[in-house]
Amino acid sequence: MAQSGSRSDKVAIQFFLLLLPALLFYCVFMVYPVIGGIGYSLTSWDGISRQAQWVGLKNYRAFFSDIIVMRPLINTFIYAFVLTIAQNIASLFMAVALNRKMRSRGLLRTLWFVPVVLSPLVVGYIWRYLFIVPIEALGEFLGIEAMANNLLGNHKTVLMSAVFVNIWRMAGYTMIIYIAAFQNIPVEIVEASRMDGVTGFRKFFFIDFPLIAPAFTINMVLTLERGLKEFDLIFSLTYGGPGNASELISLTIYRESFVNFRAGYGSALGVILFVIISVLTLLQLKFLRRNEDVLAG
Repeated sequence: MAQSGSRSDKVAIQFFLLLLPALLFYCVFMVYPVIGGIGYSLTSWDGISRQAQWVGLKNYRAFFSDIIVMRPLINTFIYAFVLTIAQNIASLFMAVALNRKMRSRGLLRTLWFVPVVLSPLVVGYIWRYLFIVPIEALGEFLGIEAMANNLLGNHKTVLMSAVFVNIWRMAGYTMIIYIAAFQNIPVEIVEASRMDGVTGFRKFFFIDFPLIAPAFTINMVLTLERGLKEFDLIFSLTYGGPGNASELISLTIYRESFVNFRAGYGSALGVILFVIISVLTLLQLKFLRRNEDVLAG
């Protein structure tokens, strides 16, 4: 018994030593910045000085009376909500189409997934050019006034244009998760439904979707989280313009911290964004998990 105990202790120590580098990396680059950000949010630090004056909850009180920040916050909610719904619908449609047997299935999956590996900054710069030159020229040719006048330059269309670009970039990622879920459906269930004459939309809604519900939950949560903290794509695509029509709260945090040199206030906005993301994703996860149980039952 003593030898068995010592052997298990050695195995535990070996696992801990293997885990230690990753744990240190996580603490240095994730935990410490979060704790530091909370600390700076209670100061009037300008982001440059070595000393920061303690102001307590002043930055948080300033947020609730800051009218300028409200527009980016509303934009963030709209952007994340539309992105979450639209991207999952598009990805689910692509997964259903590309899960069928066809000659070019592998090639089409690869083509849809390629944008995922591109940097969001690069994607933003590429699509900014596309919106200004070829899409604008196409709008003039087709006589579509909105396209001809640059969709990114119109405060009514700029936010949805950014959503479209983000869907183009990340739909392949969620599609792969859905395809993996489809392929994990037991063959026996598929064959039984076919013998019972359950096909088409009935098969999808009553058999396939309940079985891929966990993948749906994962994709919805991940897409919402990413939409709420989106920065790179908006930064390179619109920089929040025109005016602040497409400015998201993450871009406001950047401007307050590194342009207006109000890093203390920017840190407070970051903490508030963290709380918003945590609460919304937990509520969403709880709701979707409950629906999984209903569908499974």
